[in-house]
Amino acid sequence: MKNKYIIAALLLGTLATGACKKIPDGNLSNIIRYEVQPSTIQQGRAYVSTAINPEGSTKPLNIKLVNVYNRETGENVTPLFEKTYAHKVWKALYDPKKDTTLEQINAKRIDTMIHPIVINPVSGQIEANYTTVNLPLGKYKFDLEISNPTGTKFYKDIGSFDLVSAPFFEIPAIRSTVAMKVGAEGTTKVITSGVEHIRVTRTSETGDKVIVKIVDKNGNAFNPNKGEIARRPNSGNTPGFLQTMQDYAISTQLFDDRMEFAFGVVPFPLNSLGNGFNYYYRIPAQYVKYDDSLGLPYNTYSCNARFSFRTYAPGTYLIEVIVPQVTRVP
Repeated sequence: MKNKYIIAALLLGTLATGACKKIPDGNLSNIIRYEVQPSTIQQGRAYVSTAINPEGSTKPLNIKLVNVYNRETGENVTPLFEKTYAHKVWKALYDPKKDTTLEQINAKRIDTMIHPIVINPVSGQIEANYTTVNLPLGKYKFDLEISNPTGTKFYKDIGSFDLVSAPFFEIPAIRSTVAMKVGAEGTTKVITSGVEHIRVTRTSETGDKVIVKIVDKNGNAFNPNKGEIARRPNSGNTPGFLQTMQDYAISTQLFDDRMEFAFGVVPFPLNSLGNGFNYYYRIPAQYVKYDDSLGLPYNTYSCNARFSFRTYAPGTYLIEVIVPQVTRVP
């Protein structure tokens, strides 16, 4: 009987002790993970991955990048990702309809030093920017330290990404040229064009402008300063003109052999005004002589050249649009 009282007392003591012990506040899962592995980051392009899967962990999370490794060699390359580089960062919302000058755009940006790749401390998203041009291409993995009101845990090799090469610019569509009969524009003839009829060169990392030259089959440049290059009207009963690069640029200058378009932000253009990132120009009929094989009499058909272009990096770009089977007049 005495033993029963002793056991009961011990049990009550244990319960009392347990009642005073604080129960952990929330949960920090051991299987927090990224659903997409690896993420693909194009060098020099802005990128944001999907968020980390917290697997029921109590929020808010505080996520910290600890180590980065080369997946192929196992080398710890964290110092590469700790370096910062100069970059312009927005301090106010950019409105392309209102911020139409470089002065207005620069008033909303500041020069700062940033890391090429970071981990969002709240969502765990992998965020990259243009300064990844300073990092070596490769396959990487990384460790995170994650904490919440419950505590802190270390997650070894939790995420991975591939940093891959990407061009500074794209030509989204093959260029084309259409001859249109003056006064009866429904009568047309397509002049076969291909990738060889557009040449794009990044001539400088600075300047932030696009230089466009439209030339005939012999390389002679049409003169936009004298009206040899014009805007192309909309077809049918729709008023106005099809888009040109001038519609996206913050300033435009015309010269005897080229057009120059200054831009303030990348990607340029930021958004399409319609018909993708195509630009439509017209060479009036009196300035072109078609090859005899096309059967188009002189001063009867205008020459309508279309090309496409979009850049993801600052710099100066030269675009040469070659119109085949056409000779400039005079």
